[in-house]
Amino acid sequence: RFLDLAKKEFDYIIVDTAPTLLVADTLLISKYADLTLYVVRAGHTEKKTVEFSKELSETNRLQNMAYVVNDVAISKSKTYTYGYGDDSKKKK
Repeated sequence: RFLDLAKKEFDYIIVDTAPTLLVADTLLISKYADLTLYVVRAGHTEKKTVEFSKELSETNRLQNMAYVVNDVAISKSKTYTYGYGDDSKKKK
């Protein structure tokens, strides 16, 4: 009932829950969600956590799921950087 009332007042409602490996809250709340975002930290989030979330998506236990990866070091990137952090492209 709370979420129904909140949807009338707000454009976006964000519900932060504990990791799905620890408690079932995310799975219980997900049926009310338009989107599930997994926030993972590069170099810190355990691989089993990401694999578990991937399995939840593949088995349709969580629908419309996406990832946010934070704390990614640009210097470690081996892909396009568009000049960010690359001193050789700066004008002198």
